[in-house]
Amino acid sequence: MANRARVLIVDDLAENLEVFSGILEPEGYRIDTASDGREAVEKALRDPPELVIMDVSMPIMNGIEACSILKNDERTRFVPIVLVTALVAREDRIAGIAAGCDDFLSKPVDFEELTVRTRSLLRTKALVDELEVAENVLVSLATALDAKDNYTRGHSERVGTWSRGVAAALGLSPGDVDLIGQAGLLHDIGKIGIPEAVLRKPGRLDAEEWSVMRNHPLIGAQIVAPFDFFTGGAQMIRHHHERWDGSGYPDGLAGEEIPVGARIIAVADVYDALTSNRPYRLALPHAAVVEHLKEAAGHTLDEDSVAAFIGLIQTLSTEKSDVGARAAVRDSC
Repeated sequence: MANRARVLIVDDLAENLEVFSGILEPEGYRIDTASDGREAVEKALRDPPELVIMDVSMPIMNGIEACSILKNDERTRFVPIVLVTALVAREDRIAGIAAGCDDFLSKPVDFEELTVRTRSLLRTKALVDELEVAENVLVSLATALDAKDNYTRGHSERVGTWSRGVAAALGLSPGDVDLIGQAGLLHDIGKIGIPEAVLRKPGRLDAEEWSVMRNHPLIGAQIVAPFDFFTGGAQMIRHHHERWDGSGYPDGLAGEEIPVGARIIAVADVYDALTSNRPYRLALPHAAVVEHLKEAAGHTLDEDSVAAFIGLIQTLSTEKSDVGARAAVRDSC
């Protein structure tokens, strides 16, 4: 796979482009070139390469500026970028790290080092691409599961979005916020392993059916566990039906034994379930569900997660009202 990869080489000196191309083309890589940072950004965003090797000192737009743009764009943020800089240019290296570059090559470039670094970074990029595909498959499965039933359509997406918002409101790290949002999106993926007769029953489950349904957190955790990119997420999925007082399942965890991500997802899950129609009952009013969450805080649900969730939905409600008011004023003019 690496030998078919496309490498974008960026330098304002034509002779440098020729030399780098002459080294990498015999390795089997497809070579594209750009003569300044702006051209590199345009080419990379239009058709993302597998690797960018870019000089720092260039006219119009330098390599650090171009690197920053590419690393902040969803289309190219995972494309490895190697900056070529003078060995003594310490400030360039610091700025390059801040811009998000993945590696450096020092001038004059050692050709063997260039080849080895290229091979290594492309191998890493191939692994990232494979993990991204795996993640997309899991998300597609979760979305398809929701879409099969009008009563659950959009449920996982809403829980994921709200879980991400609550995690951010609680001041968790960006990495944890992303992981909790993903786990919220995938929290019910284990229902793939639940028989349709149980999953789609138009009424309340009996004791035997309920015993089967309670397996879905375990099945979900088993589905996502093999994926390294989701380390920690499997435990959130496994424990999203645990309760603060220990009355939940599958393991009867209580209080802070429950992973914080699972506590957050539990609140979002309860809110969405109660404000949505089900075969055996109609959706409850928003205000009634908020009161239910407040009563459950510190008993079956984590108090901090409940408070953050209520604050989040109140903020969203206010923003929605403000947008509606501004639209009404605009339309009346």
